[in-house]
Amino acid sequence: MTVKEFSDRDDIESLLFKRKLIFSSDELQKVLKNNNYFNFFNGFESLLLYQRSPKLFKGETLSDFIRLNNFDKELSKEILSLTKTIESKLKNSIAYHFSWKYCNTIPKTMEYTNKQNFLDPRDVLNYPFRDAQNWKICNDFDEFYLFKANYSRKLMRENDHITFSIYSHNNRALIPFWVAIETLEFGAVIRLLHYLDREVMQAVMKDFNLPISDRFTFLNMIDLIKELRNHCAHGSLACRFRSPKKIHLDRTLIHRFKLEPKYHNQGNNFSPSVISLFDTLKVINYFTDTKKVYKIIQKVIYQNNRYFKGKYDLNERLLSRMGETQLKKWKDVLN
Repeated sequence: MTVKEFSDRDDIESLLFKRKLIFSSDELQKVLKNNNYFNFFNGFESLLLYQRSPKLFKGETLSDFIRLNNFDKELSKEILSLTKTIESKLKNSIAYHFSWKYCNTIPKTMEYTNKQNFLDPRDVLNYPFRDAQNWKICNDFDEFYLFKANYSRKLMRENDHITFSIYSHNNRALIPFWVAIETLEFGAVIRLLHYLDREVMQAVMKDFNLPISDRFTFLNMIDLIKELRNHCAHGSLACRFRSPKKIHLDRTLIHRFKLEPKYHNQGNNFSPSVISLFDTLKVINYFTDTKKVYKIIQKVIYQNNRYFKGKYDLNERLLSRMGETQLKKWKDVLN
């Protein structure tokens, strides 16, 4: 793909007209004012083009693009809601079990800022994916900002609801872990999971019905959830999601969820990475109910059957993009 010159809205209208897309000028101008052209048109034209070289539509309409974009927005919104649910449960579990062990009296309130209470991954022989997604987690342990001096002061400065008048004792700032952890981004929560000692991690994993022996499989599951969350949060099309190459996959995870990753050459080794939205939703379904995701997909399939008059199977193209062409398998996994 080459870099293209800027095109104004009239140029885009002329281009789509030449490609024989069916639309009204007023409706198209409204769409262009309210949507990113790349996501709205380029994101779906591979599904809707009757002919790809040269690009040509044959009976496809602007309404087809609108329907698919609305579907993706609804899908992305639901995925974000599910990942927020998982993130909230993780935060609650970490704060509770860590505080139970290390912050169980007022003088010990700030023990979550003491790195001596955490596992340093550098002390673990052959820490998984140390040269991939866990490189920074392992090598920047000392730099984790919970461990930095004046962390409590920074927390108060950046969060209006955390004030010295509320969170202090004997003229010393004391901010409970369950308050502080709510200010952490998902990436920081994942680092915390890596740094939890065996006893605390075992208790956290029990909340998710997993044994401590699955520690690194569990962490790999959270890696995938974070990538899908970030993909949707940054406005990328949910239906085009693929996990990035940098996220290597645990073979136990692949086997347990019957994932179908691609394999990439990583330093003389072929490592599994890159899975589809369908496979990633299998992982999310372990943590929370994904029935609404299936209903959203089912709805667009029925809409396409009703309104689409193309000369090919649009639903097959859409489901294939997301990683599974059979709607029944989506139902089996998500329902």
